[in-house]
Parts: sequence; C-alpha cells; structure tokens
Amino acid sequence: MVVTDIDGSTDVELHETLVERARALLPQIRERAAITEALRAVPSDSIKEIIAAGLGGRILAPRKYGGDELSLDTMYEVSRELGRACASTAWCAALLPHDAHMVGFFPQEAQEAVWAEGPDTTVAASLAPAATVQKVDGGYQLTGRHGFASGVDHASWVIVSGLIKDGGRPANHHFLVKPGDYTIDDDWYAAGMRGTGSKTIVIEDIFVPDGFVLPAAALVAGDGPGSEVNQGPLYRQPLALHAGLTFLGPMMGTALDAYDHFVDWARGRAQTANSEIVQEAVAKTAADLASAQLTIRRILLAARTSGRLEVADRAEILRDYNRVAELLVESVDRLFALSGTSGFKESSPMQQKWRDIHMMASHVSFTRANFQHYGRIALGLERDPKLVVF
Repeated sequence: MVVTDIDGSTDVELHETLVERARALLPQIRERAAITEALRAVPSDSIKEIIAAGLGGRILAPRKYGGDELSLDTMYEVSRELGRACASTAWCAALLPHDAHMVGFFPQEAQEAVWAEGPDTTVAASLAPAATVQKVDGGYQLTGRHGFASGVDHASWVIVSGLIKDGGRPANHHFLVKPGDYTIDDDWYAAGMRGTGSKTIVIEDIFVPDGFVLPAAALVAGDGPGSEVNQGPLYRQPLALHAGLTFLGPMMGTALDAYDHFVDWARGRAQTANSEIVQEAVAKTAADLASAQLTIRRILLAARTSGRLEVADRAEILRDYNRVAELLVESVDRLFALSGTSGFKESSPMQQKWRDIHMMASHVSFTRANFQHYGRIALGLERDPKLVVF
C-alpha cells in the first residue's frame, strides 16, 4: 500500500485542536460514566459538549456542506481519547462522524436533505438487511425492526437496510429515513457497553425516495454516487478501511486507561508491585498496547493515499484490525485477572472496562472471516464468494 502524510498545515492544526478538545472533555465525561451506564444512553449534556467542541459529524462531513472533511485519523484519535473516560460515550462519539461519512456516499439529493441545517446533523445506523422492501413509484416502501442502533436516542436521521430483489440475486441496500418516520424500541439491556443506547429502530410502511438509497456494495467498494459531488479521497475509501477503525478508537482508549489504572493501583500495594507475575504482566501489556498502536498508525497512513485499495490491501487491513482487537482484549483480560476480588466491585473501573472491551470486540467488524480473507490469499486460494471483503 502506498502511503502519504496528512495534506495541508491547516488540516494538521485543526486535527490537533480537536484532539486537545477531546482531552479537555475527559473530566466531565469520566464523572458521568456511572450515569451513562444507568441511563443506558449517553447523557444529552455529553452529546451537546461533544458537538459544540466540533467533535461530531462535521469531522468527516464534506466541505461542500460545511464539514471539515478531515482524515480518518481525527475520528480515531478523538474517540481514543474519549475512550479513556467512558467507552460508551466514545463509541457513540465515533459513530457521529462515521455515520456522517456514510451519508457522503449517498446521492446528492440525500446529502442536501440531511445537511440542510448544517454539518452537525446527527445520524444513527443499523446496516443489517432487516427491512421488508417493496418497490413503488419513485422509491420504496419499508417496514422493519433494525437493532443495535447505537446512539439512536440523540439522532435525527437514521440509516436502515434491506434487500432489494430486482430480477437477480437480492442485494442489500441502505435507506436514509427522515426524522418522524421511525420510532425507537427501548430494548437495550446488555452486560457491556450499556451506555451506548443501542436500541431498535422501528419503521412501519414508510416511503423512501430513490435518491435516498445506496447499494451496500457501493459502500463496500467505496464508489458511491456521492463521490460525484464529493471529490476528496475520503469518499472513495472502502468500508474495510473505516468500519473497524471506528470501533478501535474506543477500544484503544479503554485498554490504555485500564493499563494506567492498574499500574496506579499496583504501585500503591507493595506486595502486588513486587510480584514477578505482575511485573511481567505490566511489561507484556505495555508491549502489546504499543504494537497495537503502531499497527493502527500504519493503517492510518495507508488511509491517506489517493489510490484505490485493492482486495489484497483490504484483506491485510481487516487482518490487522482483528489482531489489534485481540491484543486489546488480551491486555485488559491480563490486567483484570490480577486485579483480585476488588476488581469485581462496582466501584472499580476495571470490571466495567473488562465488560466493555469484550462487548466491543464482539462487533461484526471483527468477525473471524477477516482472517480468512488474508489467509486464502497467502495460501494461493481463490477468493471465497461466501465471504464479503468489506
């Protein structure tokens, strides 16, 4: 993969400013972590602060509509910093630019509607093809229940998905649904990531115009109709590049904070600090976290190339995303196992980070098929048609 550095000093300065703003929000977000879990959603105050700081959808929204159109580095680093304070808040914060980025692939008609009032419009998404879709004059009628829509409580527009049957094999498509055309089923009760509010979007016989529809294959390939109006490379990047990265930011922040918390805790306990087992665990974890960060850094460099990523490139990225996710889970597991009974107390952040890191790693972005893509290529096998290279 050919790599380049961040283009433009203005973008670099804005990137650094936004990351610093994220760090400045950590005290109040950390203070609200318990409330976030209890609410099963990110408090509105946190969302308002994130958006007011310029850390919402505008990060990856097109300049044409008032967005910053920065690189994926900014989305990742902002969510990584927020993840040090609250994984659920960081997860939803990462999805604000991620979902705005997806809107940039839709036809121009849809983009103009979503960003009619500016680039801070909030969007939530559920991309599994759960809708019943019927073609009608000028668009489609949709009915369905779309689960795991993280952050839907603070969204206006939503993206849902369903199969369109047009003579050949049914193909998944994404549909932009305007405010007022959906309801929310409050069904998010989970052991981890409780504060993401990943509830179910419910739509009942609604109409979606043709101009608000995007083939899932176009998002996978990074060649949606939105690239006709958004000329930057950001809107030509395949889903393999930005899907897993969205969730690795919160995961990395959670793992880094777990390490800091454990080291501070162990330093205050002479017997623990003098344990060779603990010393070895701290060293291994530090090395794993450093390796994980270097791997992501390499991928972010690749993300800045203006060239299209080939199937082999995508397979390599997915391989590395999966391995980074495993390293982060293993790091938190290693430290949690040495945290003793006190680590299980509700007052201990370790138990929450342990629950959250496992929940994040279970996301479909980290399916084992990500390893198979690369393995088949390395072994000289043909691409498995049953496995989609996202």
